[in-house]
Amino acid sequence: MAAAQKQDEDADLEAQMNEDAEDAEDAEDADDAEDCNEGDDAEEEGDEGEEADDAEENCGTAQISTRAPQNTPARGQDKPVIKAKVGKKGNGESSKPSVKERTGLVFPVHRFTRALKKGGYTKRLAVGASIYLTAVIEYITAEVLELAGNAAKDQKKNRIIPRHIQLAIRNDEELNKYMSSVTITGGGVLPNIHSVLLPRKTTPGKEGTSTSFSQEF
Repeated sequence: MAAAQKQDEDADLEAQMNEDAEDAEDAEDADDAEDCNEGDDAEEEGDEGEEADDAEENCGTAQISTRAPQNTPARGQDKPVIKAKVGKKGNGESSKPSVKERTGLVFPVHRFTRALKKGGYTKRLAVGASIYLTAVIEYITAEVLELAGNAAKDQKKNRIIPRHIQLAIRNDEELNKYMSSVTITGGGVLPNIHSVLLPRKTTPGKEGTSTSFSQEF
């Protein structure tokens, strides 16, 4: 009985509060309407324009307030909770640095990771394996490009062509051993003439003629 009586009292109190709020809104709307009428009269009579502008502004706000829907939640209902995005800064950048930024590599780590997963070399793949492979390939590429750039500079060229890459690899002992079974298209070969194919040097004999050896047996 006490609980039911308390609920009735709460319902009556809530109804009375709603009525008071409606009466206050009606009074405000009536005051705003009077201000609008006063502004119109002031414009017709040619009085100062400031009072008319103020009355028009009040009238506009009154119309907006009457048309605006009231989305106040009923009693007993929870208010909507706005979830804030975690991990994002105000300017749209991620607060957590990416793997590429943390490792300091130029080559994309995520592409090597995707290629390793797509290849099906293993069932499980750690992040360190992709980073290690990316670092190794980036180092080898930097070494080849450095030597090829030096070869292009020696030939007074501004562009690296396959010929320069071939010269850079074959003139380096470690790269030549590592890429011994690799054929570079358009790279050519190293300039090398066998000693047997070179012309023999003539040595003067006792009588000033060159000595010749017989190949007959």
